[in-house]
Amino acid sequence: MIDFFSWTLVDAKEWAVYEGLKAFRGQQVFDALHRNFAQNFDDIHVLPQELREKLTADGQLLPATEHTRQESADGTVKSLLELHDGCLVECVSIPTETRHTICVSSQVGCSVGCTFCASGINGVTRDCTAGEIVYQVLFHHQRRPVTNVVFMGSGEPMFNYDNVRQAIAVLCDQRGIGLGKRRITVSTSGVPDRIRQFGHDEPQVTLALSLHAPDNDTRSQLMPINRRWPLTELLSAMDDYSQLVNRRMTIEYVLLKDVNMSTEQALQLAALGKRYHAHINLIPFNAVGSSAHDAPSDAEVLQFSNIVRDNGGIATLRGQRGADIDAACGQLAIKKGGKKLDC
Repeated sequence: MIDFFSWTLVDAKEWAVYEGLKAFRGQQVFDALHRNFAQNFDDIHVLPQELREKLTADGQLLPATEHTRQESADGTVKSLLELHDGCLVECVSIPTETRHTICVSSQVGCSVGCTFCASGINGVTRDCTAGEIVYQVLFHHQRRPVTNVVFMGSGEPMFNYDNVRQAIAVLCDQRGIGLGKRRITVSTSGVPDRIRQFGHDEPQVTLALSLHAPDNDTRSQLMPINRRWPLTELLSAMDDYSQLVNRRMTIEYVLLKDVNMSTEQALQLAALGKRYHAHINLIPFNAVGSSAHDAPSDAEVLQFSNIVRDNGGIATLRGQRGADIDAACGQLAIKKGGKKLDC
């Protein structure tokens, strides 16, 4: 099976020439996918019938099909997509009056294993291809034009670095949907060398650091990745990144009752926000299965956020869009009938 959705326009033209075709045939295929949303090769009527038959014989066009779909009372839509090999990934459409943001998964499952997140409960199965990531966006784009993309679904994007970068290139191709790079956010739990490399490779893409604790001990308890790359190593990489790109990043911080919401932690978080000129997203914990964590009260959230803001942190409380369908932050997990599905 050829992963057509992983190609930029240049890649598509190169494929056509390699196959002994005129370069414009590659452009016709690219346009059919990104502008006309072809569902199979027979939909690409501009191609000769013989070529359509050959491509059909080689495999299916779409890298995924919709398995299930859930719509929240607030308009958020969570789609479970079945990939060509039977693996399942979730992506989320988050519409507002002025934006249409798609939250995409970069891996089938997740290996990071944060204690407050459902995505890593059963580990990681495999990386998503660039085309599988792109299709998560195009799947929703055909219903309403997409304005923003966030890599905040299942998986650690920095562990699937090359495919994530290729997906960004395709999504930003002006012959396709032509997203601006500043409308794309890539979230990471903290892989120091990749963060530095990302600053060199994609300085216009917004980086979001999933911090969730400003001290090493607490972060190691919540995020096993911190045991491999302690906070000191991570912050050193963030210092380098900040100097390199010289633009605002985002810090993600899930609020967990009696875990990471002390006054001292609020002061430390505010200091880190100022250090990186970062926008801090405060995210009240969303219930995740049998998690041992509890959500804080509204009063506790307000007290913590006020301390952060009063000490120079630029912080916003993020709404819990899609929480009623398990589509909010930390709730994505591949389920059917209450059980997680693997490939």
